[in-house]
Amino acid sequence: MNNLINKNNELSLDICKKIAENELKLKIMQEQNKKFKEQLLIEMEERGIKKIENDYLLLSYIEPTDRETFDSKALKEDDQDTYDKYVKMSPVKSSVRIKVKDFTEAEEKLNQIKEILD
Repeated sequence: MNNLINKNNELSLDICKKIAENELKLKIMQEQNKKFKEQLLIEMEERGIKKIENDYLLLSYIEPTDRETFDSKALKEDDQDTYDKYVKMSPVKSSVRIKVKDFTEAEEKLNQIKEILD
């Protein structure tokens, strides 16, 4: 793959549009999958289905449960020494955050695609 950033530390408009379009497509697909999951949950609960498996997917119904969490903020406020004794730092890899600002053209195309898919 060629360099995406030019000598002036800029991205070409074409690359910007492609990235923005991909981000918007991803957002649309995530929204669609969220709707599918919501409907699947309703239908699986109504029918008492625990698992559906075929050549493409394995769907498993996960029953509601309680999750135990730890309030580290409260411990830090109440007992800083104990908090410091047990706090563990973990390295985090570097990454690139992409935020789509204003790509009206790409967004219009994706809205057309979304209408077709809905």
